[in-house]
Amino acid sequence: MQQSDSVSIRILRAHGTPPDGMTVLHVDLAEFFRMVARVGRDAALLVLTIRALRQRRGGGIRMHDLAWIMGASPRRIRAWLDRLVAAGSLVYDQTNGTVDVELPEVAPPTWTDIHPPGLPLRFELRTHWFIHVLPRLGRGTFVTYLYLLRRDGMSAPATLEVAALVREAALATSLHARWHLRQLRRSGLIRFDPATESLLVLDPPPLTPASRRWLRRRRMGDTAQRWIWLALAALVAVAITTLLLVLRTRPGA
Repeated sequence: MQQSDSVSIRILRAHGTPPDGMTVLHVDLAEFFRMVARVGRDAALLVLTIRALRQRRGGGIRMHDLAWIMGASPRRIRAWLDRLVAAGSLVYDQTNGTVDVELPEVAPPTWTDIHPPGLPLRFELRTHWFIHVLPRLGRGTFVTYLYLLRRDGMSAPATLEVAALVREAALATSLHARWHLRQLRRSGLIRFDPATESLLVLDPPPLTPASRRWLRRRRMGDTAQRWIWLALAALVAVAITTLLLVLRTRPGA
C-alpha cells in the first residue's frame, strides 16, 4: 500500500500539575460596605458575585447564572449593572446571553488608609460560597453574614448592634435584621457560645444531598422546571387514558 507523503506531527507540551486548594476572592469588606452605601446592597453584592464567577471561570459570565445565583430577573440584574456603570464601578457589554464585565483596578491602600476609620479589612472569601450559599440564603441574609465577618475582623471580641447592622447592610427595619440573623442560625453560620457568652461566626457547612438537589433545580430555572412538570402531566394523562381503555375493553365491562 502506498503511504501518504504528508504526515501529521503533534508536539506534546509539558503542563504543570494543577495547584490544589480552593479558589478564593480577596475582598476588602470595609470598602464593600462603603459601596453598599453608594450604590445599594444588591448592586454591591452583584459586583462581588461577578468577581467570584470570573475568578472561577474567567471570561464572560452568563446572565442566566447571575439571575439564579442572585435570585433576581435579568431585568433587575441589568438595572443593577446600569447603576454600577453610572457610579463608575464597572463597564459591561451583553451579547447572546453573555455579560462581559470590566472592573477598574483597585488602588493599593496608602499609609493614611491603614488607620481607622479607613482600616482595610481584607478577607479571603471562598468563591464556591457564591454558588452554594448565596442562592440558598438570599441576598439580604448573605450580606448580613458578610457584615458579621467584618465585625469579627474589627475587634476581639466583636460587638453587634442591630441598629448598626440595619444601617450599614441597608436593611429595611430591625425586624428584617433579626429575621436574617435567625436564618443564619438555622443555616449553621452563627452560633451562640454559652461558655464565652458570645456569638460565633462559622464557615458554611458542607452541602447536604437535599441542598444539592435544590441548587440543581434552581440552576435549571423556571422554564426547565415548567417543561418537566408538563412532561409529567402528559405521562399521567397517557397512563390514565390507557387504563380507561383497558377497562372498557375488558369482557363484562
